[in-house]
Amino acid sequence: MSQSIKSEVSKVSYADFNNPAGQTTIQGIRGVSESENVYIAGSLLGQNNLVQGLIYEGTLKGGGNEGKWHIVNFPSTPEAVVNNTSCYGPNNGHHGTIQIVGSYKISTSTSKAPSGNLGFYYEGPLDGSGTWIQVSPNGGNTNNVFVHSVMGGLAVGNYDVENDKNGYAFLYDVANKECTEFKLPDSLTTTLYGIWHNEGDSYTLAGGYTTPKFGKISQAFLVDYNSKTKKTTNLKSFSYNNETVLSIITHFEGITISKNGGYNMPSDWVTVSGEKTGASFVSVNRNSDGSFGEANWIDIDFPNSTATSANTAYKNNILGVYVAEDSAGTKTVSSFVAKVNIEKQIAL
Repeated sequence: MSQSIKSEVSKVSYADFNNPAGQTTIQGIRGVSESENVYIAGSLLGQNNLVQGLIYEGTLKGGGNEGKWHIVNFPSTPEAVVNNTSCYGPNNGHHGTIQIVGSYKISTSTSKAPSGNLGFYYEGPLDGSGTWIQVSPNGGNTNNVFVHSVMGGLAVGNYDVENDKNGYAFLYDVANKECTEFKLPDSLTTTLYGIWHNEGDSYTLAGGYTTPKFGKISQAFLVDYNSKTKKTTNLKSFSYNNETVLSIITHFEGITISKNGGYNMPSDWVTVSGEKTGASFVSVNRNSDGSFGEANWIDIDFPNSTATSANTAYKNNILGVYVAEDSAGTKTVSSFVAKVNIEKQIAL
């Protein structure tokens, strides 16, 4: 008697994806409403290590040459000169506008500049001429603020404070311009990198956290969040390849929905020995009771690179950066898109 056995065979195809003007770091992606195009957010490294914000609209084909890149920077004032802007998460705004979150740095002429990065929310045209708002969790008592992702009227991010590098997570209400502290139950630290708006008051959040149970081991997580009650449900932890002992750090860098009603995440991880870092495409389905199922891991490793980082996901695509080193030891950083094709194989 024969028995059907189903297995998944994955193929990953890689391509460079950069702004022709220079070193590009891709950090976020979202599909454009009613279009085959995407928004991609990132940063461009220029002269004197000046970092400028980047927004791309176009297709994922052509290595970044078939769409249009826009340089957008948080506006400077005479009192506060912005010297770095980095865009993290794009989203569809109202009436064809775009929403962007990220971070920026300033120098001031009147007093000591704030330490580290400040967070921002932007909404308006792609050219950056719209409204820029500083996002200040913890009453502004922060050392670094990074707003990572925005969808459905909420943004998520992280900050730390002077002499405390543990990291704190928060949600930002776009309409009310209010920040809410976020901490997973029994966690020591929590990081929020991804948000997906399911419908109504329902969101799914992604990131990483540590607990007293696992000590210094950091795990990735998915959790459902109700914006009305501000309560979480269905928390599930994840470790690289579903083996806690394999990694000391596993982290989800973002989240997107998959065709089957589950979610796809970009993940970075560090092995227990600390000698190896890596990236993965992670897919997770919902169980019949609404909880999250087990993760399927597919490693992302750009060919002939010395390091690969997965920063964002769109459908079955992972985007991020990789490092290459030539024979002279010169290292270059480049952005990429990796398309993951999963084919069902049936053996009898």
